[in-house]
Amino acid sequence: MQFASLILAAEEEAAPNPIFPATAELIWGAIAFFALLFVVTKLIWPSIDEAYRNRAENIEGKLDEAERQRAEAEELLEEYRGKLAAAEEETQRILEEARTNAERIRRELRGKAEAEAERELERARQAIRSERDQAVRDLRREVGTLAVDLAARVVSDSLDRDRQLQLIDGYIEELGDHAQAGAMTSRPEGSGRGGG
Repeated sequence: MQFASLILAAEEEAAPNPIFPATAELIWGAIAFFALLFVVTKLIWPSIDEAYRNRAENIEGKLDEAERQRAEAEELLEEYRGKLAAAEEETQRILEEARTNAERIRRELRGKAEAEAERELERARQAIRSERDQAVRDLRREVGTLAVDLAARVVSDSLDRDRQLQLIDGYIEELGDHAQAGAMTSRPEGSGRGGG
């Protein structure tokens, strides 16, 4: 106790330092600090450290999840790009096939039309030939009849030179009239009126 009183006496004699606290306060402050430090490290710090670790793990988990989702998104993007490219290729293939089919159908239709036109042309030629042959037969029959009539006239008349020339001119004229009448009857109805 004497020692404590000496310290107290020395303290009283010395002028107080405004910056440095008194020794008793310093001791009690140190005890309180270490007690508070003990309580914080044993009771509070573990929960703070656990919250920090949980938060770090949560952030790392979210970062890992975000990275995984980004990788999945890239895979999906590549898959969609591949599907888009395949769809474009399929579209081009279908368009090319349609063009090819259209060209083939056009060629077939053109061939059918040309064949039909050729058949119609051949029918028309055949009809013209048939009409011509019929006209030649009719003309021969008519000429034969006229020749027989002429021969009958020549035989029935005794002819002098003037009468023979007159008979031949009449025959030619009659032949021309028959030919002209035959031409008029063989024309279609509208073709004779529109030209004159």
